[in-house]
Amino acid sequence: MVLKETKHFKIININDEHHWHQERSKGIGGSDAGIICNLSPYKTPYELWEEKTGLKKAKFVTNDAIELGNALEPILFELFKATKKEYEVIDTKDISLVSKAYPFMRANLDGALIDENRRYGILEIKTTTIQNMTMYGKWKDGVPDTYYAQVLHYLNTTGFKFVVLFAWIKLPFWNKEELRTYYFDAEDEQVKSDMAYVLEQEKEFWNKVETRTPPAFISRKIII
Repeated sequence: MVLKETKHFKIININDEHHWHQERSKGIGGSDAGIICNLSPYKTPYELWEEKTGLKKAKFVTNDAIELGNALEPILFELFKATKKEYEVIDTKDISLVSKAYPFMRANLDGALIDENRRYGILEIKTTTIQNMTMYGKWKDGVPDTYYAQVLHYLNTTGFKFVVLFAWIKLPFWNKEELRTYYFDAEDEQVKSDMAYVLEQEKEFWNKVETRTPPAFISRKIII
């Protein structure tokens, strides 16, 4: 099955990694959402603004964890497809989705889903190794804030009704690995409120990009 354009988004076919980076630079992607909401420990809104305005080139970052995640993603995609028979799974690795209402909003999904009620949803795949108790705390009762902001961004961009986050988690302290499944419904009142918050933050940020108005260099961290 192939994902088709809807009233909420148009589809751009991605030719290669260079093309993917070109399209990504034209707007806000899922991994940008947590930065814009000041939830990321790795990059500030100001640093992202510098990249989006072209003042600084985004640094290429890789490490063992990123390489492992890249290697496991297609395996976890097939595992989800084989074990979660309640969903139809659509491969979206070669396309990018662009919001029609807010063209700066982009989504590169790990996959799209159709549930038993024929509702469309999003598949997000994550891998992580828990290095300490602080990291464990972020996964104990949910997902890290940056990942939550990411799935909210995808819901806003696509107009889809739900997200399934499928996570492989390595826990070396306990010498074990876990597969976890998290579900987010766009009709849930808290999720709807948080979607609205992320949308407003992104609209404000992109206006600063277009007007070349820098955001605060240091800003208070807001937890969704």
